[in-house]
Amino acid sequence: MADHCGKWLWLLGALGVGLLLQGCREDEQNRPLLYDKGTYRGQDEPPLATQQVDELRYRAQNQKF
Repeated sequence: MADHCGKWLWLLGALGVGLLLQGCREDEQNRPLLYDKGTYRGQDEPPLATQQVDELRYRAQNQKF
């Protein structure tokens, strides 16, 4: 019986280590954990051309009910 519990402990320990190492992925590093409400902290987008703004305005007017 004790041998059976030992196997479960090893399995749970390996699962715990796997979960801890999951947080070490490179794409998870240096990402913000706390956010400022209403503040965009990403890269600036290039400004839209006048034609694009006009097309978006036209589409928005067509969506009014």
